Amino acid sequence: ITAVPANTASAKSKKVTARAYFAGDTKAGNCTWIAGDGKTAKAVTKTVTLSKGKKTTVTLTIKNPGKSNGKKISKIKAATVFTVDLVNVLSSYKKVKCSNISVKADGKAVKVKKVFQGSFEKNKADSKNNWRLSFYNQYGNQGDNSAKTNKAKSFAFKKNLTVTFTVVAK
Repeated sequence: ITAVPANTASAKSKKVTARAYFAGDTKAGNCTWIAGDGKTAKAVTKTVTLSKGKKTTVTLTIKNPGKSNGKKISKIKAATVFTVDLVNVLSSYKKVKCSNISVKADGKAVKVKKVFQGSFEKNKADSKNNWRLSFYNQYGNQGDNSAKTNKAKSFAFKKNLTVTFTVVAK
């Protein structure tokens, strides 16, 4: 009989932060940050525990803040940036795959032609180990062609924008 230490299962699991970034066209400006890193805009994050090879479902909700720079925001008309990062996940896992991706604007399904995913900012020290889902990013580079494929106006909303996906890391 071999005794297995109680923490063996948890050693294979890693906590990762899922973070949404969203900037949109509003009365307050063409690129008003709604969700971000906590510096440019309120952080929209969720800590998730990934276990190697296991499916984990993640849901993030971006809410209309109602105001920006003293100006009322009644509607976000279009996205300038809409991405989700799994922060530093590639420092723990070699492969990451997201599937079953859905986006809802005010509860209604958004038709997304293609979600680009990968490590797009390998030249930036603070994001080279991030795995990104890119829905629309007018500033995207290094393989992120979401602005050429998806429509910015598809991500318009009044109250909230919700993204749900399943992630598997190996």
